[in-house]
Amino acid sequence: MNQTDMSQINETGWNRRAYDAWVNRHGVPAEYAEKIKHDSRKSVEHYLNYMNGIKGRKIVNLLGSKGNKAVSFALLGAEVTVVDLSKDNARYASELAEAAGVKVTYIVSDILDIPETQKISDADYIVLELGVLHYFLDLDPLFELIHEGLKKGGRFILRDYHPMVSKVLRAKDGMMAVEGDYFDRDMKEVDVAYSIHLPEEQKKSLPKNTIRRWTLGEVITSLVRAGLTIQHLEEEAGIRWAFPEGTPEGFEEKMPGLFTLIADKK
Repeated sequence: MNQTDMSQINETGWNRRAYDAWVNRHGVPAEYAEKIKHDSRKSVEHYLNYMNGIKGRKIVNLLGSKGNKAVSFALLGAEVTVVDLSKDNARYASELAEAAGVKVTYIVSDILDIPETQKISDADYIVLELGVLHYFLDLDPLFELIHEGLKKGGRFILRDYHPMVSKVLRAKDGMMAVEGDYFDRDMKEVDVAYSIHLPEEQKKSLPKNTIRRWTLGEVITSLVRAGLTIQHLEEEAGIRWAFPEGTPEGFEEKMPGLFTLIADKK
């Protein structure tokens, strides 16, 4: 399987019922927009800590899904572009932005195959977050694209599930067990992520996604190869929702559930 095949499989999954899932999770876009407008910093506070102001800045949210982070950034004065291959996600995000009264440019495309007229360039910040790296068979083309899309002095902010959780640990019988292989490079067939927000009968009709999980070392090495300069790596503890259902109480304080990696273009 190559990247094109993998992307096509995942695009199919993300265009079935993603819009319905977001309505189930957050309400219709107009309802969710009111919540975001009430506290536009809430969902992006973590990222703002690594940004030197965003008003008037150009932010690109790759694989930006339903658009809530993009809308939050736009409400805070940024010029925001989302790139995502799901038309369902784009529909929800576009309605969300309209209801919030902000402009968000949404490019429906495979990140590695963005039309020439819509290529990302001169971004102050590029944000990639939460369960997206595993959609790539090779990280080098992705990080090279990010390097090219940043302006000189621009910053890449990557936040994702820590590979110790996504690759190794499992909740089992009220305890955490080591069941995976940290160094496994095989592709996996998994449920499409939004399926948890759908009724059981609708889940059964969804196609699977194909993913490849990465080690922290692989991520860092690929970033450096792309010419980005790593400034900070934070392994985040205390985030219970990053762990699987059934994780013993308090375990999230002892293991990192997420990591945030900051890299600049010199």
